[in-house]
Amino acid sequence: MKKILLFAIALIFLACENITSVETEAPEKTLSISKADTLEHLLSKVIPTEGGFSISEQAAHAVLSEIQHREQGIFYVYAPEADFNGIEVVKIKRADSNGAEIFSETITTLKIEVAE
Repeated sequence: MKKILLFAIALIFLACENITSVETEAPEKTLSISKADTLEHLLSKVIPTEGGFSISEQAAHAVLSEIQHREQGIFYVYAPEADFNGIEVVKIKRADSNGAEIFSETITTLKIEVAE
């Protein structure tokens, strides 16, 4: 009987353990712009009440690299340095939350090809 009781108590403690958020990788997206242009990439038409978007790996050759909230949705906006040609890599994290804790995080990698 003691073994069954100890087993039940152990199960209760295991069930009460905090569940950590699940992090997943979204498929990589490749975008192309000229170095005179500004990229505006739609991340979501819906603005979440809880959670949201953040840049987890910033562009190395940017004059502007940020997430903007607008009436039309949430955008990632990028403008390259004037003398930069090449490929930028930006990672954007979307955190989904129920208000109490983050339960899901998705990393989207944007590969931005900047040409003349």
